[in-house]
Amino acid sequence: MHNIVVLGFGLASAPIVRQTMRTIVLPSDKYKLYLVTPSSTYHWPIAMPRAVLPGQIPDEKVLVPIESSFAEYPTEKFSLVMGTADVLDPAAKTVVVARNDGTSETINYDTLIVATGSSARDDVPWKALGTTEKTTERLRAVQAEIEKAKTIVVAGGGMTGIETAGELGFEYSQHGTKEVYYVFSETLPMPSLKENVRKAAQSELDKLKVKSLPCTTVSSATKKGDEYIIELRTADGSPKTITAQAYLPALGLTPNTAFAPAPMRAADGRLKQTATLQAPDHPEILIVGDAGNLQFSTAAYAYEQALHVVKHLGEYLSTGTMAPHQVSDKIQAAVTIGRSRGTGQVGSFKLFSILVWWLKGRFLGTDVSPLLPAGKRTSMAVLEK
Repeated sequence: MHNIVVLGFGLASAPIVRQTMRTIVLPSDKYKLYLVTPSSTYHWPIAMPRAVLPGQIPDEKVLVPIESSFAEYPTEKFSLVMGTADVLDPAAKTVVVARNDGTSETINYDTLIVATGSSARDDVPWKALGTTEKTTERLRAVQAEIEKAKTIVVAGGGMTGIETAGELGFEYSQHGTKEVYYVFSETLPMPSLKENVRKAAQSELDKLKVKSLPCTTVSSATKKGDEYIIELRTADGSPKTITAQAYLPALGLTPNTAFAPAPMRAADGRLKQTATLQAPDHPEILIVGDAGNLQFSTAAYAYEQALHVVKHLGEYLSTGTMAPHQVSDKIQAAVTIGRSRGTGQVGSFKLFSILVWWLKGRFLGTDVSPLLPAGKRTSMAVLEK
């Protein structure tokens, strides 16, 4: 029996698991697939900037239950292991899994697909926080803080930060019900995009009466009782302090790769990938999404890599050869600013606000998020972050 082991069940791995089961594992008597994930739900990160606001999005749209949807697969063909990869031994071709129940399990693999993704810094549920229970608990805490807050601070000049500031501005600051500050280190947010896109985003925030603090960084954020004391450093080096009741940092990601041997990891912690999405010196290990270092960590790139594996995995299992992934450096970004406006960029083309609203801003993909982990849809309906 050829064991295919998939680590992680998120945006990158869901289509791989479903299509591999349908086209490779179930029709043959040669394969079994093991899925290792600590979470009993499929986390939908694209909608989290809106989901952190109380009452906006039902849990089941951003934390989609998965266990019952695997009941159709026979146990001799499929095993769902609830836990986290703890130790990878490429020489022995084994993964030790720390199960959620406190026990451990060693799984032998012939083909390993690593799709463990990344975690948001500062324990904010932009990404899954391990188990569903932990993610849900933290999401509830953030929602409660926002609901009670008079002053809210969002930090981080990337797309998650600006979308969160936009959602808060749309719901609160434009109506004068809460004060929203947005802190970012550049003169304009989203430094990877064209200047006219960045200016358009900033203009929309201004219309929502979000108080932007450009060229500013967070020195520290200390929680005292129900308040955060946020120390800032401005461009000229002078300090500034804001007292807030809710603080939402979006200050980058940490790859979930600590289980892998150090030689497999690049300097930034992500796993080294070849052009074929394989680990150097370990062709039986495929890497997709945020865990790998071939491309920037974006949902669009992760999904492209996933579709490449879906397309070529059968050939790889038959011949041992994996086709190279055609790496795209074309920027794809659709940025919602509240629930009615947006901006973005595809290649060098600036997207119209109404197009971003139509493709993404109306639902943030929650109209299809329950279908993707169930394998009932294999394409994305929104332009990804």
